[in-house]
Amino acid sequence: MKFCRSDQRTRWEFGRYPRRILIFLLSRNSHQWRFLIKNPGLFDGFDPAVLYFPKAPVGGVFNTRFLKDLGEARLGGGMVSTGLANGSGASGDGKSQVLQATDIVELISQTVSLKQRSGKFVGLCPFHQEKTPSFQVDRVKQYYYCFGCKKGGNAIDFVIERDRVDFRQALQILADQAGIDLPSFSGREGQKASDRQVLFDAQAAACLFFEKLLAHPQHGEAGRRYLAERGFTEESISRFHLGVAPDAWDGLLKSSGMKRFAPGQLAVGGLVKSRERGDGHYDTFRNRLMFPIRDETGRTIAFGGRVMPGSSDPAKYLNSPETPLFNKSSCMFGMDVARDRMLETRSVTVVEGYTDVVMAHQFGVTNVVSVLGTALTAQHISKLRRFVDRVVLLFDGDAAGDAAVNRAVELFLTQPIEISIATLPEGVDPDELLLRDGAAGFNAVIDSAVDALTYKWRRLVQQIGNSDGLTGKQHAVEAYLATLAAARGSGPVDSIRWGVALASVSRLTEIPTAELYRRFKMTRSSPQTKSKGFVQVSEPGEPNYRAATLQTGARSKAEGFIIGLLLLEPDRWDVIQHQILPREFENENLRQVAEIFWGYQQDHGEPVLNEFLDLLTVPSVKSEALRWMAEASDTADLETMLSGSLEYLADCRKRAEEQKLIAQIRAGETGTGEKGSEQSPTTTVSMDVLRQLQEKMKRPDLKRQSS
Repeated sequence: MKFCRSDQRTRWEFGRYPRRILIFLLSRNSHQWRFLIKNPGLFDGFDPAVLYFPKAPVGGVFNTRFLKDLGEARLGGGMVSTGLANGSGASGDGKSQVLQATDIVELISQTVSLKQRSGKFVGLCPFHQEKTPSFQVDRVKQYYYCFGCKKGGNAIDFVIERDRVDFRQALQILADQAGIDLPSFSGREGQKASDRQVLFDAQAAACLFFEKLLAHPQHGEAGRRYLAERGFTEESISRFHLGVAPDAWDGLLKSSGMKRFAPGQLAVGGLVKSRERGDGHYDTFRNRLMFPIRDETGRTIAFGGRVMPGSSDPAKYLNSPETPLFNKSSCMFGMDVARDRMLETRSVTVVEGYTDVVMAHQFGVTNVVSVLGTALTAQHISKLRRFVDRVVLLFDGDAAGDAAVNRAVELFLTQPIEISIATLPEGVDPDELLLRDGAAGFNAVIDSAVDALTYKWRRLVQQIGNSDGLTGKQHAVEAYLATLAAARGSGPVDSIRWGVALASVSRLTEIPTAELYRRFKMTRSSPQTKSKGFVQVSEPGEPNYRAATLQTGARSKAEGFIIGLLLLEPDRWDVIQHQILPREFENENLRQVAEIFWGYQQDHGEPVLNEFLDLLTVPSVKSEALRWMAEASDTADLETMLSGSLEYLADCRKRAEEQKLIAQIRAGETGTGEKGSEQSPTTTVSMDVLRQLQEKMKRPDLKRQSS
């Protein structure tokens, strides 16, 4: 028996398969799901082995876990398949499964404070600074869009933008949150991924052990007392997951939570060390206050330990050794909690100690991170560049050595990011400054930061002394230029950045720019020379909102509304496809969306929005599509707007055809025939074209209906 409803693309098939297997095919229309929930009697008398949802909808409560519950409740525990394994239009990488299991409102609420307004959720955009909310999240359609910075997409896009990770990493983050096991890799790559996960699990278990020990009434008393004396609150301790390592050789190794890991695995993760004499292992960290080092997504990858008061250990600070998860030359402390504020302000302050970071966040200055016992490196900058445009290095007044300053100048020249330096009052640490002067005093120091070139010049003048004297100034200039030459020789320097740097040096030293170029034996690059440096205005395919504006003409608005409405209500395509073709869209971005949408409808049927968005791989195309969809969703009278848009585009086509015919007539008039002869071929063509134009003029025009 078969029942079909072509308008909703739904069909039920009974009795076709052996063992009374029922296959239930559904489209993405949520009304059909409501029908299923309200009519469980549909399955009376059947004992289906499989309930198959190849096109399960997303949004609302209809997610993978819900379907599993439904299968157990309605179908006697029969297996539930969501069409997410190989085949049936499913994505082999689990993308569809992850999107179905993720509520985008809950996801974004982890980062943004959202308030419901007119059926949608709004808040301050996490990707740019704003005072009035322009960030919008749609739970039904499962997408987000910001009217300010024009960024938008589905849940995966949000994680990519928020965490600055690639697609696979974003997918894994969402899968972990939803409790979904993604298809594993095969062969050596699969083993490598599995080994890394074991290391992550071991670090997490160790972190929990240290945290519990700090909270222990007896074993954690000394640690809690020290933190309280330093001014740290319980909230800060909890936010940074601080803990304490026991004063024992194998306290962690023999703890119950670590028994599931082999000692060799713990050694690879840097948690234990092999004994030099004989077999066995011992704890890496003993009798130390523990600071978990986390990656940008919040996963523990290593630890930093500060010696407890009264300990005889000469090493005040101890970091985990380098492991497959941890490299101290690229990792930083506090990235996971500072990331959001870094994205908002596009700036970060880099300090030198864990406690400085914790105290800064405690006082509300949350775009602060620290390096891990090393100077700032190119790898650090590469990671920070994903989040910020400006790095402020905060040096102690009595500890800003020449090597550290010279390194900052080197990075300033070789890296496409602004690097500034601020100096604390002499004898004062960042945490002491915060406790004494609060966030206002700390921010005042950060606001006084100057770029690395200026800082280096002022430092040289101060060190040499008599900057007004000819000899003193000459020595300062020579030392300064030597520093620049060494920095320039440390790596490739973009020619434009080098020119800007020399212009700044010229102002500081009062040496003409031409003389500086001569000294460094470098000629100016001509405007036609193609730079091979690091500076790039925008990523390939990424919109440059400062340099370009969206089309706002009537035609662009008509085209944009049609695309926005199709994304909002894809079932309207059956009517719209007969009135406009993708090639007729003049806006290049919208034409690309139309081509993909038309093709998807013809091959697969109505698309699910958050899956369709992944087909729009060019950021500017995706952004414009979401912009028009958001505007369409705010339109009160969709029917009037749609008919007006289609009629306007029809008028545009008609005018274009008329202009083409007129052009043909004018071209025909330039032809010549012999005097006194019959009409020339050119004249005949002109007359034919004129008759076509007259026929067109006789046809009734499409008149706009008044609202």
